[in-house]
Amino acid sequence: MELSIKRDNNLKFFILFLSIFFVSLLGCLFTLRYVAEEGIRYANIRYESYVIATELRQSSDDLTKMVRLYVVTGKKKYRDYYNEILSIRDGTSPRPLYYNQIYWDLVTDGKRPTAYGPPESEKSKMLKMDFTMDEFALLSEANHHSQALTKMEILAMNAREGKFDDGSGSFSIPGKPDIKLAEDLVFSDKYMQQKAQIMSPIQAFYYSVTERTKAMSKTLDSKIQKIINVAIIFAILSTFFMIISIYKAIKSLSNANNENDILLLNVLPSSIVSRLKKGEADIVDEYPQASILFADIVNFTSLTKQLGAKDIVSLLNHLFDEFDALLVEYNIEKIKTIGDNYMAVSGVPNESTDHAIRLANYALAMVNKLKEFNTLYKQNLQLRIGMSSGFVIAGIIGRKKFVYDVWGNVVNLASRLETVSEPDEILVSEKMAMLLEDDFILEPRDPVELKGLGSVKSWILKGKKLGASSL
Repeated sequence: MELSIKRDNNLKFFILFLSIFFVSLLGCLFTLRYVAEEGIRYANIRYESYVIATELRQSSDDLTKMVRLYVVTGKKKYRDYYNEILSIRDGTSPRPLYYNQIYWDLVTDGKRPTAYGPPESEKSKMLKMDFTMDEFALLSEANHHSQALTKMEILAMNAREGKFDDGSGSFSIPGKPDIKLAEDLVFSDKYMQQKAQIMSPIQAFYYSVTERTKAMSKTLDSKIQKIINVAIIFAILSTFFMIISIYKAIKSLSNANNENDILLLNVLPSSIVSRLKKGEADIVDEYPQASILFADIVNFTSLTKQLGAKDIVSLLNHLFDEFDALLVEYNIEKIKTIGDNYMAVSGVPNESTDHAIRLANYALAMVNKLKEFNTLYKQNLQLRIGMSSGFVIAGIIGRKKFVYDVWGNVVNLASRLETVSEPDEILVSEKMAMLLEDDFILEPRDPVELKGLGSVKSWILKGKKLGASSL
């Protein structure tokens, strides 16, 4: 079902303010995206700065570890590792991948934890970064002190090997290995003081980068807050005007929906309306047990000629209103009317075990109501009623003009029984008679030939037995 909404000024203003809101929101989002990218860039700067400083600190610690291991053990591999660390730092040897992570602690028996990448010196990496002059100077100072410390470490390793400086730094004077001198050099207070000279500028570098990026982040936070404030103001203003402009349109739409619900409930069962409103597209159900009723006014054609079109329609409306009023009392669902023909069902769409009893009571009530109607309107109308029970299929047919209908052999049988019943007679099928025999008075009728169904047994519903349920 489609609703057509008339466009008025309120709706146009709503669309206008909604467009302004979305355009403003989109602009704020793009600006926020740019600011967020700046934030990511600053975070990367901080991270990469930390990596370079950490590599410099770690290389110094690794050199200390290797020189001490060599001095204590005299194993050649530790001096080789020492020389390799220097070469990697100076960019003369390939730099292992992920070198800033744990590396030398995982090197065992010459096996390396990662592959090699291209060579790159610490100084080269520093030059690529967007450091301030002060930050670059701090790292350069740490690197300078680290280079100075290597001289003491090289002196210690040569002493361990029995090689001594000839004054030119070539260690060409042979002698007895001096392990004590070597250990004193790398475990001395002077050595630790020089280590501290390396670490102090690195610590100052960490602080400088942290403060600089923190200031950048604070600036970005301020920008973000301003953008959010602008977005909030636009949202509040747009929402305010949208609420004002759309109020009447919503109220009108609500009234239209209520009217549509009322119209739907006039032609569809309430449970089916609920399913439609939930978006269920194709509604069709099977009911193993249900009862169908067809009722027809006797000699309606001649009565139409006698009363005229306007009066007969008015008469039918009053009569069918009376029949409709009985539906709620007996929990019966009206399916449709075709001219003077009235069709109803029990057990659809709400299944019940007493569907036949309810419909039988309803049929008897229809006959009694017609008698009252005749007395009130001074008429002599008569009904023919046919009923049957069994399996039916029910569902909605149509898209734009739809109806809730029932199909099955049971429907055809009830319709045929109505056509062969006598005036003021209620004719029921054999199966329905079996369902009613405990509570109702039934009189067998001679088998009748029905079109498409052959010879069919039927019973005349006379009334209720004494003490039977009134439902």
